[in-house]
Amino acid sequence: MSGLSAGCMIHMDWQSTAEGETILQNFYNPHSSGRKLFGLLEKPTIPINIEEVSYKLFFVGKSGIGKSLTIARFAGINSPPSYLETAGIQKTNILWPVKIWEKIILFKLQCWDVGENSLKKYSHILPSCKNRADGIVFVFSFMDRSSFNDLIPNINKMTKDDPSHPAITIIGSRYNPAMNMEVTLAETRELELKYRIPVLKMNVVSPGERHEVSKVAPLLNIMCEQLWMRDQEYLLKQGLSS
Repeated sequence: MSGLSAGCMIHMDWQSTAEGETILQNFYNPHSSGRKLFGLLEKPTIPINIEEVSYKLFFVGKSGIGKSLTIARFAGINSPPSYLETAGIQKTNILWPVKIWEKIILFKLQCWDVGENSLKKYSHILPSCKNRADGIVFVFSFMDRSSFNDLIPNINKMTKDDPSHPAITIIGSRYNPAMNMEVTLAETRELELKYRIPVLKMNVVSPGERHEVSKVAPLLNIMCEQLWMRDQEYLLKQGLSS
């Protein structure tokens, strides 16, 4: 569960610069105010010199804590107003440009989401989701103590004897410091320091709230950086062993 400090390689505020905003314009739907959801063979019109990398992410967590909502917000799409458990495997492609050092890179995040009942009912689903996963995103809710207590056991279970060493990220959904949260910031900070895994906070959406990109950009940037660092560590090990 080793990791490096978040934000050490990536330009965290790049999306708000003139260069970043110009690139992001190509990700919006011209017929609406939101971002466009791209299909398997689609991608935004961007300069041909921008490198593209693809990663598979498996989202893990108990039912009803906001896995699907988190993915929907990352993708910039509207989520259902009421809770409905994911049936089978739901895959969502998220295209996100970042600037690492002085290079712009387009990340294609293939987000795999599965309902808890489907996991229990069909034995083939978990191996399919874990197979060749570049990263595992563990989701808990700040309003659900049990989901936080399950984190480390779930991480140990999902990553034990995994030769691919997927990048590990933790996301806390329903973060609202104005409310009496069941999970405290001190607890999440202690977890970060002990296991060196970033704990990202997904704020509660306020009615009529705009500028959603500015809310999710820091989280997406850190997730992309974690995946990028995993690749660099792999390449370094390959170079040392050759």
